[in-house]
Amino acid sequence: MNTAMVRRLLHASSALVLLLHFLGSQDILRYGLVVCVAVAILLDSLRVSRPAFGAFVLRLVPVFRPSESTRLSGATWLVVGFALAAWFPHPASTAGILAGAIADPAASWAGSAGGKPSTAKTWVGSGAAAVVALVVLLAMGIPIAAGIGGAAAAMVLERWPGPLNDNLVVAPGVALFVWLLL
Repeated sequence: MNTAMVRRLLHASSALVLLLHFLGSQDILRYGLVVCVAVAILLDSLRVSRPAFGAFVLRLVPVFRPSESTRLSGATWLVVGFALAAWFPHPASTAGILAGAIADPAASWAGSAGGKPSTAKTWVGSGAAAVVALVVLLAMGIPIAAGIGGAAAAMVLERWPGPLNDNLVVAPGVALFVWLLL
């Protein structure tokens, strides 16, 4: 299995963090994600600042992009985005986290199917993010208007051109739109 596919599977499996909510409570999800953010930032800081530790982590989990060798990884940005989304009330928080976990790897897979690198943003990928987010949100029982709004947010934010990783903005952005439209 290639690195891009492993990254996508890890990204999608991050939705399992929602077990903190369903087996515990919304507060356990929120505070659990705050702890995850602290651990992720610590590990990423060590990975970047300590070459021996960075090499060990790369051998253990060989999924880092070359651009992540000197900055926070996409996984750290993702957990920060999940933590931000978790502060919205349920079901908006769950909608944001699920969309953030599943729509982005779908966009990567669909966008790279045409031969583009998995880091390149394509309209096919953005469309896939919207479709997958809409299916996930409707399957959760989110009303159609909020589902469409959340899916549109996933599509637009997946294309995030800003200086920060798109993993930071998709989950809280979808949660915000779903919350506003519920």
